[in-house]
Amino acid sequence: MPEFEIQLRDVLMYAFHGVMPEEGIVGNQYRVNVRLRIDASKFDADQDDIDSTVSYAEIFEILQHVMSSRVSLLETLAVKFAKEVSCRWPEVKSGSIEIVKTVPPIPNMIGEAGVKYEF
Repeated sequence: MPEFEIQLRDVLMYAFHGVMPEEGIVGNQYRVNVRLRIDASKFDADQDDIDSTVSYAEIFEILQHVMSSRVSLLETLAVKFAKEVSCRWPEVKSGSIEIVKTVPPIPNMIGEAGVKYEF
């Protein structure tokens, strides 16, 4: 069965998530990757209609909405995003979201920390 994978890649956002109280004040930069798989068997390229697919602009709006509410865990953000996407587009067969904190507040750590959720 043919399918499309709709993607948002390397989206940079600034938000205020984290377990540490100072993360709610200072915030952090996040890099987000989204992949959504949808059935392409009924897609008609001759129609060239946005309503026949999933709009990546709308995916970004959902991502902005989810990222704007402070939570402690990146896992919480990932699950909230998946629920909103699944409610908006029941035709999404599966997907994933990866949320990476680019400068985690971990002493002596150079690197990134994140979570990937497959739904």
